[in-house]
Formats: sequence, structure tokens, C-alpha cells
Amino acid sequence: MMTVSPSRVLVAVLLLASLVAGCDFTLTLDVDTPDYERGLVLRSFLVADSVAAAWVGKSWNPYEGHSYWPDPPLPVDVALYRDGQLVERLTARRDSCADPTQQSVPEGGEVRFVPCGPYVGTVPIEAGATYTIRAEAEDWDPVEATVTVPLRPDVTIVEEAVGPSESRRFRIQIRDRIGTGDLYGLSLYRLKEIHREWSCEERVCRDTTYIMEATSRVATSYQTSDPILIAAARAFDNGISFASFSDDTFDARTQTFTISPSDYYVSQVTDGRLVVQVAALSDDVYDAYQIANFSGGDDNPFVEPINLPSNVTGGYGLVGALALAEVTFEARASATP
Repeated sequence: MMTVSPSRVLVAVLLLASLVAGCDFTLTLDVDTPDYERGLVLRSFLVADSVAAAWVGKSWNPYEGHSYWPDPPLPVDVALYRDGQLVERLTARRDSCADPTQQSVPEGGEVRFVPCGPYVGTVPIEAGATYTIRAEAEDWDPVEATVTVPLRPDVTIVEEAVGPSESRRFRIQIRDRIGTGDLYGLSLYRLKEIHREWSCEERVCRDTTYIMEATSRVATSYQTSDPILIAAARAFDNGISFASFSDDTFDARTQTFTISPSDYYVSQVTDGRLVVQVAALSDDVYDAYQIANFSGGDDNPFVEPINLPSNVTGGYGLVGALALAEVTFEARASATP
């Protein structure tokens, strides 16, 4: 057996270290990234029978980072057109955003608020009509997008009779129109009474505490054995929060679905008032949901960046449209008040 001198081992280690020291083992990726182009960001969902609401903001450079401190309000002119004719100019709604330029509030003074909510209109949106939203701001290129509001779904929704210990069950019938391409979304909500309480800080306002009651909708998962809904939601655990699907398999026919609140909930949660909603979706809304929810992300190491659809010209964002058909069901007689 040959014995290796410790000194020779040390020399070999030092030699290897000197060779490695001149090497760069950093993994580099040669990926061409697009140049940043600034632009206004326009977002809106036009809902049939509701007034228009649009959010307008400024894009930010992803290569430079983004400050989360709110920018001063950007004066924007937002207009709604139907078939090329001006319907109305939308008004910036003042919500509860404090003016970031106000450094302090003097004693007895008031906090200044700036328009931070959407630009809203007053004229109801009509199903089947084509609308354009255009936004303009000084020193920015104008942006606009056009979308056709779907027709309201022709549906019948009823609650089926079940035993007192069984989960509630709802039957939805969609009478599809002739011509493939209709897109739908199915949701279940529970209505919850919320009690909110506000108190004003002494240096901001002198109002007293008050209580306001409001009814809010809470998205509620449902279960079904229908293969169309299961395939649409890619769900196999009976926990479907939303399913969007096309009429490819039932064009010009009546399709019946049956759903029940998920077994995840105790009966006291789903024995209250529930809303079953069927939405007709515009193409871009449907595509955005499909891409955002089923892009194969999460822990997939091979996933590629997703490209969300955009129909905004001159900038960024998405303007979609939908028409809703829904039925509210009162609480079960056995429901706990």
C-alpha cells in the first residue's frame, strides 16, 4: 500500500483552490426581456343593467421596482362611448384615500381625501351593446378598449326539496342560444349580515361612534357530480368556488346542472340566505380567468411566465363585460337565527 504524504495532499488542495478561484460558476440565463414602455392602465368590467365603473392608473417599470406609497391623483378624462357615440363622461369617485401630500393634520383640521376609487357613470349598461372606454391624461398617450356586453343568460334556478338532514340542492337550467361561443360562469354566495363600527381619532374628527348594518356576499364553494362543471373547475375535491365553461357540448340546447354547498361547511353556515348566480362572460374575461387560474404555476419548475389577455390599445389593462342572472333563496326554516 502506498502512503501519501500530508504535505503533498496540502499542495494538491492549494493547487485545486487556485484553479477554481479563477472560475465563475454563477448560473446565467440569456433571456431577452422586452423594453419597458410606460402607459396608462385601464381596467373595467361593464355589467348589464349597472352603471359603468373604470379604474385608471399609471404603469410602473418592473426593472426599477415599484414604490407602494400612493402617488398623487392623476387627473384623467374618462369617457364612455356606445357604437362610436359619446354616452357620458365618467366621474372620479372620492373614496377613503388620504391625500399623500398632506404631511400633517392641524388640530381641529380635517384629513384631505383624494379620488382613489373608480371613475363611475350614471347611465345603465345595456346587454348586447358594444361600448368603448377611453381615458386621456396630460403627458400620457390615450388608452381605450372596446367590448360587447353579452346577452343575459336564459336560466331557471330552483331549490329542490331534500330532507332536513341533507345538504341543500339547487337545480340550474341554462337554455343556450343558437351558435357556439357562449361563455358562462357559475357561482354560489351566502349573504352575511355585517356589523361595522367606526370611531374617529380625536385630532381628525369629532364624530361619535356609530354602527352600520350591511349585507355582504361571501363566495361559497359547492359540489357537484356534473362532468362539465368538474372539468371546467379542474376540481376533484368537491370544493368548486367558481366554474367557467363554454356551450361547446350543449349549443342551442337546455343544459341542467345540480349543485350543493360543499361538505366543508357546517349546516349553520349554508342554511342561511344563499344566491346562485349564472354569468354570461365576454371572451377576454373568460380567457383571463382560465390563464390566471390554470397556468400550471405554483410549484411547477417548468412553468413559463403567463401572458394575460389585454384588449387595451395605447397602454395596459383589460376591459371586460358580463351579464348576470341570479336567484336569492331565503334561509331554511330550521336555520339558526
